[in-house]
Amino acid sequence: MRKILGIVALSFFGFLAVPVQADIARMYYGVGFTDGTMELTGTEGGDKSLGTINATLGFQLMEYLGLELEFGSSSDQASSILSEPLVQYQAALVRLGYRFDRTGFYLLGGQARMDVDRRLNTVDAGTAVGGGINFFGSETTALNFHVLSLDGGTFTTASIGFQYYFGGFR
Repeated sequence: MRKILGIVALSFFGFLAVPVQADIARMYYGVGFTDGTMELTGTEGGDKSLGTINATLGFQLMEYLGLELEFGSSSDQASSILSEPLVQYQAALVRLGYRFDRTGFYLLGGQARMDVDRRLNTVDAGTAVGGGINFFGSETTALNFHVLSLDGGTFTTASIGFQYYFGGFR
């Protein structure tokens, strides 16, 4: 009985592996360096500039539609961006885009979760909206300009980075 279950399981996972290999051509990832702005609560003039590093993982569903996950970490000191961040965020986004020759334009919308140092703000989740432009230097790599606003402007990033498309841009 175990042999039969083992063969069935291997066959099942073997069939799953074939479409996954074909779909990897639709994936992309990116890295960006940003200047983030955090609205402070309880203070006058309430904005604080934070250095931010973000990472993006996306999947192009159709020509104009994709899903994207973005992760970021921010601090007011460059040495503590990853070790002791003041703001960390994760966003699940829908990406609507259009490519014209070697330039891609896109809009983002979705939901975000933030882990914020309580001295800055008490917000922990909200909507995420943004957009960006990709300038493709080759079929697979692009210079990326990206803006993302979390929770109605409570935390905003404007980044420059790159994105790598496994199957090339479409």
